[in-house]
Parts: sequence; C-alpha cells; structure tokens
Amino acid sequence: MTREAHSHDAINLSQGIPDVGETPESIMTAAKDAIDAESQYTITWGLPDLREALSDRYQDWKGVEYDPETEVTVTAGTSEAIVSSMLALAGPGDEVVVFEPVYENYIPAIRFAGATPVPIDITDSLELPVDRLAEVAEDATILVLNTPMNPTGKVFSREELERIEEIVFEHDLVVITDEIYEHIVYDDAYRSPVEVGDLADRTVVCTGMSKTYSVTGWRVGFTLAPEYLSRELRKVHDYTTICAPTPFQRAGVEALSLDESYYTELSESYERRRDLLYEGLSAVGLDPLEPDGAYYMMARYPTDETDVEFSYRLVREAGVAVVPGSSFYTDPDAEADWVRFTFSRDESTIQAAIDRLRENRWW
Repeated sequence: MTREAHSHDAINLSQGIPDVGETPESIMTAAKDAIDAESQYTITWGLPDLREALSDRYQDWKGVEYDPETEVTVTAGTSEAIVSSMLALAGPGDEVVVFEPVYENYIPAIRFAGATPVPIDITDSLELPVDRLAEVAEDATILVLNTPMNPTGKVFSREELERIEEIVFEHDLVVITDEIYEHIVYDDAYRSPVEVGDLADRTVVCTGMSKTYSVTGWRVGFTLAPEYLSRELRKVHDYTTICAPTPFQRAGVEALSLDESYYTELSESYERRRDLLYEGLSAVGLDPLEPDGAYYMMARYPTDETDVEFSYRLVREAGVAVVPGSSFYTDPDAEADWVRFTFSRDESTIQAAIDRLRENRWW
C-alpha cells in the first residue's frame, strides 16, 4: 500500500511511519556524532552502555531486574527480536497461539520456525476469551502477546494478564511479547505483562526504539528475558544480524536518558491525533474503533466491496492509502469489512487526509 501511495501521490496512512521532525534533536545529534567515532561492530549482544541503560530503565519503570550481560540483547529492530526468539524457541510440531486480528509479521515468523500458528479471533469484543485460550494452551508451546495491539490498539487489562499468567503456568507456555507501543497509551490501564505476577520468568520482551523515538529506519530493537531464554535467542541473533547499527545504538543510550516528560508528551501528542482521526472518519461516514494504545485505527466501511477492493479504490480515487483488514488474519481468504488507518503522521497530514476522504467520498 505504501507503493500504491507513491504511485498515486496519495497520503500514506497505511504504514506506521512518522513525519519528518518527530525525532528528538538530542537523539539525532548523538547518532551523527557516533558516526565519526563508532561505526564498527559492537559485540553481538549490543553496546554495553545501551544494555546497561536498558537494564536500569526496566528496573525503574517495570520493577523487573534484567542482567545486562546475560539477559538483555540489542537486535536489528523489534521484528528481528521476534523472529530470532521464534526461531530459537519454536520448531516443527509446536503450536504458537496468536490473537487475531494480528500483526502480520508474526505468522511468517512462526512458519519460518516450522511451527503452526493457532489463531484466536477476538474481533467481535476485543476481550480475552479465557476458556478458548485455556483450551488451545493444552497443546501449545508459545503464546504471542502484543500490547498495545497492532492493528486494533487494544490494551490487555491487568485482569486479563492475570488470567493469562494462570494459563501460562498451568500449561507450561513461554510468552513472547511485542511491546513496541508501550509508551503510546491513552489511559493508566496499561501494564506490561512482566509486571504481573511471575510472568517475567517465562517471557521474552521484544521492544525497541522505532515507535517511541520516531526512528523506524534505524533498526534498533531490544529483547529482555531470563538467561535461559536469552541464551537460546542469542544463538539465532548472532548468526543472522551480528549486531544492530552501532551509531544508532549509541543514540539509544541518549534516548534512554530523556526525562519522563518526553513520554507523557508523546502519548498526549498521539492522543490528539487519535481524536482528530476518529472524529474525521466518523464525520465522513466510516465507523472507526477508538484505540486505547498504539497509533492505528480500524474502521468499518458501509459498502459491499471487499476490503481489498475498497482499499485500492480509496488510494486511487480519494488519494488516501490504508491497509485491508484481511491482512491481519491467518486465513488467506479472510473476508473483512474494515481497513486500518495510521495516525503516526502529524496533525496537518491527518487533516489533509480527512479532507480528501470528504471531497472524494463514494460510500
């Protein structure tokens, strides 16, 4: 859809890419300075200063202590963190549970490992189906948990995470969490899974710099996990990427030193954009779902077109690119009556997209 946006001079609300100017200046400066001094490999687990800063940050913020030498690994983006974790911890005959609609990269990662994805559809209520999870957990090895969730913006509640913890320990599961949107939340309900009970003992946390600091192209991700899990995923990471880009790792040390006010302002900024897009989509006759976190918004449309047909027509006739909802389901023939917008762009870009939708509306 990004390629379609380029082809049709459309406003790209498909891919979660921030506009220019979103990255804090101090981080940009740190990266530029590091190019002159630190352009060679770090050790494969990552720059020691960055791993120490990550360990300190997570102990202060989430109350979980990770040894920077053995339990913190810097990866080439969060996507690599997830793929390396899956390749290390899953294999043929294993079943991996995901909640749908699901971020589309998880399914190939599971299949690369030779494992089988087991989707649980939560489209209707976006609530944890406890009984269904307990049922599939009997034969599963891994649970993938994304919170805040792409594409719906769902944030799993503390009560839901407590039920997940019970099921994880009862059925001996490992949890791989994708927490890349952990700082883009709109109320106080967000909790990391590792803050709940003893889940940290069985969890690989995958996160990174991309969304929090608006540096999606720098490819610096993190995993934080107990040593027995980190030891395995490091074997895959070492032989796939060697290390993440060194100057951007150095910039990560600077990023983690930012004042807490940065994170508050970040969420407030995205909340304004969320509200602008929600009101705009509602005004042009679409039916958006208001997210509790992340920077995506699913919206239903009132025509008989498939989601793919609607998306292609939207980019070509209205000049706005979105992602078809069926992209987020494991069934290759899935039928969906919604599409995903991103509000990672600045307010003027979002408003321009709304104006185009209003002026070129056919639904």
